[in-house]
Amino acid sequence: MKICLTIYSSPWSEFKGGGQLAVHHLACALQRMGHDVHVLYSKGPGEKISANPPYTVHWTSHFHCSTVNLDIFSFSRALKRLIQWEGFDILHGNAEEAFFFSDIARKNKIGYLFTSHANMIPETGMVRGMLRPISFLKSINNYLLRSSALNASRVITFSEFSRRLVAKGLGQEKRKNIMVVSPGIDASWLEVKRQAEGSKDLVLWGRMEEQKGIPELLRTLKEVAARIPEAHLHLIGEGHMTETYRKQAEGLGVIEQVTFHGWMDVDAIQQFISKCAVGVFPSRIESFGLSMAEAMGAGLPIVATQVGALPEFIEDGVTGRLVPPGNIPALYRAILEKLENPKHSATLANAGRERVRERFSWDQAAHKMTDIYQSVLDEI
Repeated sequence: MKICLTIYSSPWSEFKGGGQLAVHHLACALQRMGHDVHVLYSKGPGEKISANPPYTVHWTSHFHCSTVNLDIFSFSRALKRLIQWEGFDILHGNAEEAFFFSDIARKNKIGYLFTSHANMIPETGMVRGMLRPISFLKSINNYLLRSSALNASRVITFSEFSRRLVAKGLGQEKRKNIMVVSPGIDASWLEVKRQAEGSKDLVLWGRMEEQKGIPELLRTLKEVAARIPEAHLHLIGEGHMTETYRKQAEGLGVIEQVTFHGWMDVDAIQQFISKCAVGVFPSRIESFGLSMAEAMGAGLPIVATQVGALPEFIEDGVTGRLVPPGNIPALYRAILEKLENPKHSATLANAGRERVRERFSWDQAAHKMTDIYQSVLDEI
């Protein structure tokens, strides 16, 4: 099968996110199955990227105007040329860049699918948004995203939680065409060797954004450090809230107990967290929770929140600890339990690692996706 996946930016860009990494890993797994896989990425002016993945890479220009993703035009032009040269069977979009893809696929008798990496596809809100310029610009992106999904033969989500929200946003008549394909994690996480005896280090990695619950974590850290002075929090990642969180830590008097590491590559994260006692992820919302799955795969004891898709793979008291979002006393108790009872924490962490090993494999995801691709082709 000849497959073309697309997503704006790329897994090698400093602006990458979970969507770009997911596309890359899926493409690698599909290529291992014997498919002829191509991925169309975008890069900005002056962005120099050198990459040699096992699949074929194509590039187009990356351009945003304020909050509006204008890659829809560059991707459309590039895709039309690629189809003439390559003759794909399947076109698989992953973000707003897929806005024109359904028309292109229909004219060329190609199967078109869309993966929703967001936890929901909202109503556009364009009419209300016209009264407020920033809201209006965001509503344009919502419109692009919604149209990209509505016109796809199948919509893929990463969890049942996301499936329910996406179905609500797209309409119940679309429900039967929304499929759950659990993503994988890189197999290297399962090989991380724990070296954390005696550690009181807490760690979180991901984008420094409001939805990650870092304000609650910093307030909880103040209470934890009062009882366990050697406790230390490591925040790995960047984002527009980094400086805000730094100032919050200073205001709470815990800046000496927090280290802001910025971005690290995967190898560095794996080496670093192997020496940490607990991964703490007090998210306010999670459509899947890749960092949590990686943490569990690495055998790291974790504390997370009962939000989104997390209860689908984190079983409280069995593979980790779950607390209500925003509940600082509950978060405090769960962290203390992990730090003060390392033997019990290790038992849960080992169970968590086995849960991830069984459930989150990119090869499994690629096999399931291939079946979905074939079902789309059978309808053409």
